[in-house]
Amino acid sequence: MRVAMMLRVHLLLPAVVLCTSCRRSEPPVPLIVHVLRDPSASFAGKLRNADLQFGLMKPHLKSGKGIMVATNEGDSFPKLLRRFAESTPDLLILESQADVPDNVRNQMGKAELVCGQHPAFIPTSVSGELREASEMYLQFLASHCEVERP
Repeated sequence: MRVAMMLRVHLLLPAVVLCTSCRRSEPPVPLIVHVLRDPSASFAGKLRNADLQFGLMKPHLKSGKGIMVATNEGDSFPKLLRRFAESTPDLLILESQADVPDNVRNQMGKAELVCGQHPAFIPTSVSGELREASEMYLQFLASHCEVERP
């Protein structure tokens, strides 16, 4: 009887260990790229379509972490642009170079053109995985956002 009991314990213990290691791990929390753009810009509809396409690709960083894009689509764009230094976005997309406020010009990296001739900037303060994700999204926009035709 004692041998049978020990045999059960020896069989039960590995089964319990296996079952606990079989639990599904939670998927990693996606990295969110915060984009500030003017929702009334002439190319806003093209950007929304490109956003949808980007999301459907289920983009991931080299580390495997997923990427999501969050955009400002309200009427607060001018106010947010004036308060840029208080809450710096990960990506700024403007109608034209002339729209870059003087107080943030030195915080912008090199402009990348999206949807034709519209400048997009990743602020110099963005780094690490967030920079990687922002650059991936920016490159997607540069190559997938339809160019406006007159």
